[in-house]
Amino acid sequence: MSRDNGKALGGPAIALVGIGAIIDIILFYFMFKFADEENLFMVLLTAALIGIIALGIAKGLVSLSRRNYGK
Repeated sequence: MSRDNGKALGGPAIALVGIGAIIDIILFYFMFKFADEENLFMVLLTAALIGIIALGIAKGLVSLSRRNYGK
């Protein structure tokens, strides 16, 4: 039997992805700004922050999914 994905992708999940997307857009902007300034350390730091934000969003979505499906 398949899961109902509509329930897992409700309000909290949409808010989590939306906030993460806004933060990632800001970080991408700064990453390209630092790249124009040829500041390698800050480019690497913002790239690492983007990865950390993405992992946090993924863990949050897994947590929401487990809570909704009781696994």
